[in-house]
Amino acid sequence: MVGNGTVIWLLRVRGKRSPFSVYILNLAIADFAFLLSLDAWVTSRIFLHYLRELIGFIISVCIMTNTAGLSLLMAISTERCLSVTFPIWYKCRRPAHLSTIVCTLIWGLSLCLGILWLLYDSHYSMYYIYDTLLWVDSVLSLLTLLVLCVSSLTLLIRVHCCSRRRQVTKLYRVILLTVLAYLVLGLPVSLHFLLYILSYWFVNFRYFFNASCLLAALNSAVNPVIYFFVGRQGQRSGRRTLRELLQSALTDNLS
Repeated sequence: MVGNGTVIWLLRVRGKRSPFSVYILNLAIADFAFLLSLDAWVTSRIFLHYLRELIGFIISVCIMTNTAGLSLLMAISTERCLSVTFPIWYKCRRPAHLSTIVCTLIWGLSLCLGILWLLYDSHYSMYYIYDTLLWVDSVLSLLTLLVLCVSSLTLLIRVHCCSRRRQVTKLYRVILLTVLAYLVLGLPVSLHFLLYILSYWFVNFRYFFNASCLLAALNSAVNPVIYFFVGRQGQRSGRRTLRELLQSALTDNLS
């Protein structure tokens, strides 16, 4: 939460805006809120008798922020792939406020899913809402996995083919490391819900669910580390502020 809060502060108050910094800002907000709601959910399970009425709201925030994080990661990877594959269109034809529009749509979709969970939490007889949420999460996770794999493979091929003419930029490394972190840490929790749909008995396997939640929390926490780690690469000797490191990681400056 401290790392994501630092990213939010630097980009929201002191950072220079760019198409990808808008995505990273919204991703940091989603990760911060997800970690906060996950902490609140753990606390509510410890003090269940005192916070029972808040559990439904906490879970709805978890669903909303997790959905937003997946969608934002997919949008970041897709736009970076388009910027490398179609550079002329990206520089000349790309709408000026595309990042803001996409982020607004993503948060709107995520908010709708959170409201659906609140409806189900208030009326347990509406079991079809629960099934709908599970299917939406599973389909979104599979779609995210497909898009990330295709876009990352495309980026690898393009960079490898153009390696003699174009060096690898820091932004490229940030995106690939973020995608890799999701595949290792964020995918298991989505896989759990998919297996729950396909096999009802899997829900009893609590250890996998608890472990996947821990990995999802690590996935939300590791992104700021990636930004500042990549930003430090290629820097001359001397101290650099966090703002300078973050701006360096989110631009197309060569390492």
